[in-house]
Order: sequence, then structure tokens, then C-alpha cells
Amino acid sequence: MAGESWKSQTWWNLPVYTGDVSGVCSALYELGGMVVMHDPSGCNSTYNTHDEIRWVSMESLIFLSGLTQLDAITGNDQRLIDDIVSAANTFHPAFIAIANSPVPWLIGTDFEAICKKVTALTGIASFHVETNAMHDYTKGAGQAFLHLAKMLLSEDAGAAGDSGTLRGLPGTDRIIAADTNPDGRRIRLNILGMTPLDYPVREDAMAMRRILEEEGFEVVSNWAIGDGLQSLKRSAGADVNLVVSSTGMETARWMEETFGIPYTVGVPTGSFRRILCEAVKKSALTRKSSVPYLEILNSLPSREKRKNPDTPVRCIAGEPVTMGSAAADIVLTDGKPCDLIALTETRQGLLPEHGFTPEGERQIREVLAEYEEVTADPMLKEACRSGCRFHALPHFALSGRLYLDQIGSLLEKGGSL
Repeated sequence: MAGESWKSQTWWNLPVYTGDVSGVCSALYELGGMVVMHDPSGCNSTYNTHDEIRWVSMESLIFLSGLTQLDAITGNDQRLIDDIVSAANTFHPAFIAIANSPVPWLIGTDFEAICKKVTALTGIASFHVETNAMHDYTKGAGQAFLHLAKMLLSEDAGAAGDSGTLRGLPGTDRIIAADTNPDGRRIRLNILGMTPLDYPVREDAMAMRRILEEEGFEVVSNWAIGDGLQSLKRSAGADVNLVVSSTGMETARWMEETFGIPYTVGVPTGSFRRILCEAVKKSALTRKSSVPYLEILNSLPSREKRKNPDTPVRCIAGEPVTMGSAAADIVLTDGKPCDLIALTETRQGLLPEHGFTPEGERQIREVLAEYEEVTADPMLKEACRSGCRFHALPHFALSGRLYLDQIGSLLEKGGSL
């Protein structure tokens, strides 16, 4: 009924995912820039006490503008500009990123003009990441990575031809040589889409690099845990991108269009590790992007067509890249079908033919109630049917610190997000 459409957008018991503004802060946290949240006072505390686990051990220039009602009504953008310039002159950040809450978005604040003025006054590259606190972290972090890539790699973009293929940039020769040269030069890759919201275990960044090096790759950069801007600036010289969460998809697509660098999507977890790594090599050599976990999940019969109705129907729910890779591992290890349910917003091209994308709490409850066995964040357990066999896989972007001591590495056997 049209009059009840609001129910599909209402949350009354289940938590929502981390917001887009926090996604921006998380993506840019370690890179030496300054992030400004244009918002009323209080939201910085929300970010650093709920959505950021690095705060106690690693400093970052994240500021709140303290937007007042009078500033919003009168359109007083000069105070924001003055405060940003003052902070920039004090701390000398590598770049300046501005994100915003609903109020500046609703009143139509001209952030592009503000960024141009800030850049002119400071000489520091500045950009706006469009947020409004009405989307989840995958949107904010994805846009932050994309804007950062365009800022860092713009000179290399000018070296690419109209066709979008590389012209004389490092990496071109390696792609040809990787399959033919007896010296066994390694395929160079970037890791895209790594933040603590999906990978809260700090050792995951080191484990990811170690696994990929063991498989014969040379890791150029990690966007963005453990690497600085200098490493990220070399990204255009890679042969292939490995997208380890949906937050890296927009940057991967832009780099493919701009530099001709293909991408492979997935996490090297469990039994899926070898298949993923082979797919990465294939993408580098053929110049074609791929999502290998989809090939596995698409080969399964749909829920309606499964022959044995007595076999428990299983699903895994959450962020599509990490959970899709985990689903592929389950299928390969147990030999049992596993449906993928995407609960975050960025999912285009990341779902199997029989995947589900419920919107709002009511639809999530309806979908999860269909399954006898569910793998998901513990906060979703009460949305499942009575007697459901539930496997807890905590996700920091959903349940925050509640299950932080239970979160292990998805890259190691028995781990979790």
C-alpha cells in the first residue's frame, strides 16, 4: 500500500550502518590530509567514539566546523573558510577534504566554490566529498577514494591516451612480460577499498600484503591502511587493482577508464584464495576485469530450484565483496549453496543473479526469516526465524565496538570481519 511505503524506510530495532561522513573520515584517516566535517557541534565525538578505532593510537587532522543556526540561516560561509585556512596554516596538511551533514546539503552550500577559495588562500589542494548523512559508509568512503585518486593521479591521467590505455607509464611492459619472460617479473597491483570499517584488525593490512606477495604479486599501494600518499601516487603504474571491499569500486572503475588498469574483486580468504589470485593474474594479462566470486555463486541453483527441500537453506548477509568472498569460500569448503544478501548501498555489479538487496528493517526481517542457517553480524540474529542456526560474523561498520573483542581476521582460517 502506498500509504505504508514509509515502513520500508523505517528502522525500529536493528542498527543502521556507519554513515557516509564517517566513511570519508575513515578512508582518508592515515594519509596526512585534513578532513573537515561541516556540521553542528558534537559529531566529531560521535565519529571518534563509535566509528574510528585508530583514534587512541594514531593522530589525524579531523575537524568539525561547529555550524550554528545563525550561520546556516544567513549563509555565513566565510567563517568556515576562515577556520579551515587558520587550521591549514597551523598544521600544513597534504590536502583538505570537506564533507557535510544534512543542513549544509539542504540549504545548498556551494562547496565547490569554498574549496576553490580555500585552495587559493592556502595553496593546498582541496576537494569536497558530497555527503548528507543519509547514506552508508560505502558511499562516503567510495567517493573519498575517488576524489583522492583524481587529485593524486591527475598528471598521470594526462599521460593516458584518448582510449584510456597506458602510454609509457610504468606497468605496461610488465603486463606483457609477466606471462612470457623467464625472469618471472611480478605482476604489480594496488589494494583498493581497505578501511577499518570493513577490516578493523590492524594486522589484516599486513596479512593481505603477505598473502599477495606469497602468491607472486608486488603490492604497489594499499588504499588506505599502512601506506602514505607517496605509495598511492605510484598507483597508476600498477598492472591490476584488487578491490577488497565495495568502497574501492568507484576508484577501480575510474582507473580502468583512465589508465586501462583492469580490476579483480574479492578477498583472498580460505578456499577462495587461490581462485581469486588466479583471477587477478588473468585480469592483468588479458586486461579484463572480473568478479570471480560471482562465477561461483552464479553456478548455484536458485533457492526455488534446489532439489532437496530438506537441506537447510543458508545465506550470508552484509557488505557484498567481503561477504561474497566468504560465501564462495563456504561453497568451496562445504559444498553447500549459500545465498548472498547485500545490506550496504554500493553493490552495482557485485551481486550474483540470485542475490538479495532488502531495503529497510522490514524487508531485512522478511528475507532473513526465509533461511534456516544465517551468517551475519550478531545484531541481525534477532531478525532471523526462531531456531535458526546462526553463525556470528561481527562487522565493525554495523555493530561497532560491541563485539570488537570477537572480531578476527577474515584472511585467516576461522576469522571474521
